[in-house]
Amino acid sequence: MKHIAICLFALAATPMAAVGQNHEKTVSILVENTWAYDKANEPVVLRLADLKPGFEVRSATVYGGKDEEIPSQLDDLDRDTEADELAFVINIPARTKQTLQVVLSDQPSDKKYPARVYAQMRLNDKSQKNPHIQYITFDGSVPVKQSYSAMYHHGPAFESELVAFRAYMDNRQSIDLYGKKYQRLELAETNFYPKKEQLAAGYGDDVLWAGTSIGVGSFRGWVDGKLQTIDTVESRSAGILASGPVRTVVEFFDRDWQYDGAVLNMTQRYTLYAGHRDVRVDISFKEADASGKTFATGVQKLERDNVGFLDADGLAGSWGSNLAYKNDTVNHPRETVGLGIYVPRRYMAGKLEDDVNYLYQMNTNGDRGLSYYFTFNALKEDKGCKTSADWFAHLRDWQASLAHPCKITIIN
Repeated sequence: MKHIAICLFALAATPMAAVGQNHEKTVSILVENTWAYDKANEPVVLRLADLKPGFEVRSATVYGGKDEEIPSQLDDLDRDTEADELAFVINIPARTKQTLQVVLSDQPSDKKYPARVYAQMRLNDKSQKNPHIQYITFDGSVPVKQSYSAMYHHGPAFESELVAFRAYMDNRQSIDLYGKKYQRLELAETNFYPKKEQLAAGYGDDVLWAGTSIGVGSFRGWVDGKLQTIDTVESRSAGILASGPVRTVVEFFDRDWQYDGAVLNMTQRYTLYAGHRDVRVDISFKEADASGKTFATGVQKLERDNVGFLDADGLAGSWGSNLAYKNDTVNHPRETVGLGIYVPRRYMAGKLEDDVNYLYQMNTNGDRGLSYYFTFNALKEDKGCKTSADWFAHLRDWQASLAHPCKITIIN
């Protein structure tokens, strides 16, 4: 049984030690899994501001038992050129504790850990060079079909060993799915569009045709009982804030979104960790006005043989098959997938099933934003779920694991 949880931690600081002209600081933390089940690839995120190092952190090293080095990464999430967070994943058995040492330094490091995740965003150009980019902004007057077409694979794409996703650079900002047969990174080779030879060799491919549905985990407005896309904005931006080795963070920013009588500045972040098939979504607003608005997300019903559920506690799932491409020129097979969404009860404002979706309405509940999670499984995975019953059982295990975060204690 696999269990996945997200742990976000605020830690107190320990005294800084100076080493010559350099500066280092070591923080010891105790990570405790109080749950009755093991956790694999458990994400740990440390905010550097809470660690109060007293210098600009330019490198960090995390050590476990017997001085085992744990791969980690420093991320600059506000794009001010300084790192904001340290992230890593660990395996921790049920009802056990692990003591970790975190060494912060003001000196850069050329150390590289094996990549377990990857993200890319590329421009679409006539010369077919498709240069890689990190951040892009389109004026709100640009027709959404143009911004969509200007991006290679239509927006940022990101992956773990298990799954891959892309998010559309248009008013939908929908999530699309890339299913894999084998557990490995593939996007650098296939760029979301595998060639016939790659398909024959067992590479993955797009496995979902969302059409006008919610897809899986796509964010929408909700006004007068209808889903709303992000239509009228001053500008819309997308960027890759982190690309491994242990997590990817993809961001969308919609400036001055005219929504339901208000003007909102909204940031969407999608975070995927090594060893995970689930994505954490964090929606934040600059304005307090968002507290009175309703939004929506969910999962679509599959075109053929759909089975699914929509629970009152924020968990919904579906299983079935569809054609991944509306106009298929490569003769892709019909794909069977399982989709899942989890909205914490704190942000739930209602639920609704329509002809094509299982939907949850959401609000910020007085916060500046809201969070939820989505996930999926492709039948063609060599180690994935093979039936709807297995998939739905996995979703309930997944929900339970998210409800049991690790306990973190500073011990010096």
